[in-house]
Amino acid sequence: MGVWTRMKRDVGENGDGARAKLPPGVRRELLLYVEDEDDNWEVAELRLSSSYEMLRASTAEQACQILRARRSEIDLILMDIELRGSDLNGVELTGLLRGNSLPAHRSLPGYARNLPLISKPVIYVTAHGSRYTSVQLMLSGADRVITKPVNFGDLREALSELLSVRTGA
Repeated sequence: MGVWTRMKRDVGENGDGARAKLPPGVRRELLLYVEDEDDNWEVAELRLSSSYEMLRASTAEQACQILRARRSEIDLILMDIELRGSDLNGVELTGLLRGNSLPAHRSLPGYARNLPLISKPVIYVTAHGSRYTSVQLMLSGADRVITKPVNFGDLREALSELLSVRTGA
């Protein structure tokens, strides 16, 4: 039995336990996680899906498609910085979503043209945060940076704080 199979068995298919019942008409916040690694996505989904609805984009192109189609539904974006197989990394994609342009030496892929501006909170979830200064990451449009391996207590605290600010709670 692999580590992932044991983890699912030990923790449960839905993450931290059964999903909490919400009052009628109340929806859970929707998180878009832009993550190229299947294992990272599966662990995050396991740990967070009991509290949040989760969507995944494994490439920058998929993220752009989802954001165009569902931007009004998405409450917060978790963004990996290194997006293997993508024309854009997470810092570039976040910058575009915040209205920044790419450096002159970079060409903009067709799928990223005319992206809607997004004011939703963005949390970088990354093992590559040391490539950038915290100032660079914040200027690109991030609200927080969480390093991998993820401390889910810290991530949940950041999610709670950023989502409560948006809803005025």
